Amino acid sequence: MKTKTIITLIGALNVLQGIGFILGGQTLTKQSFPEDMLTGGAVEVGTAMHWPLGVACIVIGIILFSTRSLPLNEAKKVLLYTGFAYTFFLINGLLQHFTTPVNVPMQALGLIAFLAALSFYSSKTAKS
Repeated sequence: MKTKTIITLIGALNVLQGIGFILGGQTLTKQSFPEDMLTGGAVEVGTAMHWPLGVACIVIGIILFSTRSLPLNEAKKVLLYTGFAYTFFLINGLLQHFTTPVNVPMQALGLIAFLAALSFYSSKTAKS
């Protein structure tokens, strides 16, 4: 698969995820925490904390879009470092899920693991 296609895919998924965090912050907060922790103020804070996370995802997507026309070696570096970034996201998600009361959705962790693997694999095998 071409580096431009993979970078576009990952960038688009980041933008969509960011929009999801912004529009669905309250729902995500309610799904992620045990019922006894969901006071009115906690839901408000959790929702507000999803907004900058959403903006950050959109910004990452835009930055990735801006790298689509890089020469092959530089595009491979972008994919390699994107893989490292997703690995940190995955470690954080797993730590949150297994050491705190937060219920990180397994689908999200699966997607993050897939994107990390795709980034690493593509950074080594992409031909154009």
